[in-house]
Amino acid sequence: MNTRFLKAIVILLIVFFTRLDAKEAEKPNVVFVLVDDVGTGDIKCYYQKTKVTTPNIDKLASEGMRFTQAYAPGAVCSPSRYALLTGAYPCRGPLRDKPARYYTPLTISPDQMTWPRFMKQQGYRTAHIGKWHLGFGKETIANWAGEIKPGANDIGFDYHLGLPTNHNDGWKTYVENHRLLWLKDSVTELAGKPTHEQLMQIRYDDEVDSTLTGKAIEFMKENRDEPFFVYLALVATHTHITPAVQFRGTSEIGQLGDYINELDYHVGEISDALDDLGLADNTILVFSSDNGGQRNDVRNAGKVLNLRDASQDVQEKAKSAKTDARTKFGHKTNGDFRGYKGSNYEGGFRVPFIVRWPGKVPAGSESDQMITLADVFATTAGLLGEQMPESAGGDSFDLSPVLRGEEVK
Repeated sequence: MNTRFLKAIVILLIVFFTRLDAKEAEKPNVVFVLVDDVGTGDIKCYYQKTKVTTPNIDKLASEGMRFTQAYAPGAVCSPSRYALLTGAYPCRGPLRDKPARYYTPLTISPDQMTWPRFMKQQGYRTAHIGKWHLGFGKETIANWAGEIKPGANDIGFDYHLGLPTNHNDGWKTYVENHRLLWLKDSVTELAGKPTHEQLMQIRYDDEVDSTLTGKAIEFMKENRDEPFFVYLALVATHTHITPAVQFRGTSEIGQLGDYINELDYHVGEISDALDDLGLADNTILVFSSDNGGQRNDVRNAGKVLNLRDASQDVQEKAKSAKTDARTKFGHKTNGDFRGYKGSNYEGGFRVPFIVRWPGKVPAGSESDQMITLADVFATTAGLLGEQMPESAGGDSFDLSPVLRGEEVK
């Protein structure tokens, strides 16, 4: 074979693989922070009359785009989370408008094309960290001491650290990948929730969000050299209202405001971590909520808590934190919108939605384009310049042109 021809082939191969590597390096990281029961009245940049302060979330808005007509596909937790991960409206899933229970089978088919599975196919390391609330198993899990599957790992997530439903679920631990975390080796049969005695350590309600945020940052550090996708589902401000000790007494609206302050702090931690890792400019960072804010505290609020620090009457105040914020301090969790979580009015569905991608999404911009959590799947694909499979995300609309400052046709 001609030597010159061989050299030409080698050069072409080098150029080809160099371009492949460059394309891989250009892929932006994606971090989606979904909070719980947070209405637009809980965020300062959405409701200027609020007494709460959210400097880190407001800063995110000043560095990106704030949507003023963003909606959750459901007025309660699980339906919205289903829509986010599938790009399909909740009516297409098994729950429709109902929340999952810990014994609910997995509500997303392992064969379904999901947002995390799509991201894996694009070469991303994927993680779900936080509230899950979408069920486990083909049927009810018979033995929680064994493998807990199918679950988050089976719909596209490489890593999963989750609360089966929420931090008021009485589980006292997390599910890590396919196993209960901290379960003693001596426990081989478990029909339901573990007791304190069956665990090597327990989950503390006033440390959940700090634990989840820390784990998300750890995942980003471990995968800093390859594109990653993190779905961080924080539990604030769902009942129980249990702010960590350093945030108690820091707001003007009681314990709910303290919890909002903690939430804002954790958003700042994520942003700071991206800065420290030198990844902020190449990361799409999104902040939103699963539904509108709740009017009152639920019946079991503050009744059964595992607290690392019980000072400042945190357990007693947790029983009425949301009611007190509204009746004693005049807080409007959904701003001037009518209705609350679980209702068919605007307050049940209207949510904050902020996207930051430096140099790509115009800083300090605002859009009145209607967007829902179901649109995130297709919009992410659009931002990556990738085509979604035809069978995926049937209710997901690509709104990436809006984020680039263009008009949607």
